Amino acid sequence: MNVSLLPCRVTALSTVLLFLQVLVAVGSINAAEARSFWQAEWEKVVKAAEEEGQVRIYASNSVGNLQVIWDAFQRRYPRIKLTGAAVGRGSDMVPKLMAERRAGKYLADVFLGAPSAIYINFYRAKILEPIPPALILPEVTDLSKWWQGKHHYVDLESQYIFMYESSLYGPQISYNTKLVKPEEITSVWDVLHPKWKGKFEAAHIGPTQGSTAIVFLYHHPQIGPKFLEKLYGEMDVTLFGDFRQATDWLAQGKFSLCLLCRRIDRAAAQGLPVAELNPYDLKEKPGIGAGSGAIGLMNRHPHANAAKVFINWYLSREGQIAFRQANTDEHRKASLREDLLLDIVPELARRRQDKEYVFINRPEWMDEKPIHALLERVIRKHK
Repeated sequence: MNVSLLPCRVTALSTVLLFLQVLVAVGSINAAEARSFWQAEWEKVVKAAEEEGQVRIYASNSVGNLQVIWDAFQRRYPRIKLTGAAVGRGSDMVPKLMAERRAGKYLADVFLGAPSAIYINFYRAKILEPIPPALILPEVTDLSKWWQGKHHYVDLESQYIFMYESSLYGPQISYNTKLVKPEEITSVWDVLHPKWKGKFEAAHIGPTQGSTAIVFLYHHPQIGPKFLEKLYGEMDVTLFGDFRQATDWLAQGKFSLCLLCRRIDRAAAQGLPVAELNPYDLKEKPGIGAGSGAIGLMNRHPHANAAKVFINWYLSREGQIAFRQANTDEHRKASLREDLLLDIVPELARRRQDKEYVFINRPEWMDEKPIHALLERVIRKHK
């Protein structure tokens, strides 16, 4: 060993160690500065929101038991009151909000409801503000906390309609458990067997109605328009508009199968002989979508800071837990966040690593006019 080289090696090693220490120190400073920046910004927004004293949320009651969400927010931010929160069917809430704005009353801060309703009525009217600038909390902005490592927006710009709900979708075909054996149906196409002709009821989807399930069927690469044409045109289906009556008919055995019946899980829990086909038991790919789980920030909203606080809280882990708790009777509905505890997420609502999903709420699928035109043409032809 050349002893004369030892001091040089020691000096070099010391230099490397010193350099690494500097990097660690700089990294720590940068991390601290980042924490300091968002914390300072958040504290400023919360203080200003508390001075505003209130936030106005308009919401469709299909979002869930909204009182659960309101109560959770008020526990976290008692100085920001949820005042004037308007709740009702989406078909009622949208006209109400639009009528207010036409009268020069800009009352709503945030709208919670169906992606399609927000897109068709608010996005197209250009009365939404971008959501990304309002997102402050790291647990919200951290994309690794969300499914597929990104935020899911419904609009082309990925700015205006934030989708947070993750619901498992299949063809939404329900059956009477006394009349149909689920093992008879391993593909959605099996329900078109002649033996079910005249024993099928299906929702009558009008031109002003949206349906995530119908969008799923129409655009699904393994199903498509041909399936809807055959179902509505060749199966001698009975059309319904009253969803409660449709479920009653199915439970009574008046019909064996039903397309787009609702609240089947609730009816089954009450002991009625009804069930819905499990998407995982069918050959076709299951879908991920949101029936009502989207959020929009209205422009010219009156409480700028309180709206930010609500949006950040609602999209945080705590807020999305409250959303899930507001839907305890929904066994397929959860959040697109990846960090909710499994014990609050029903098995059917858990996204599986071994499955490829069809993502339903896409900007290019928002226009449902071709679907309505198809159904209208087929129904009229076979009346």
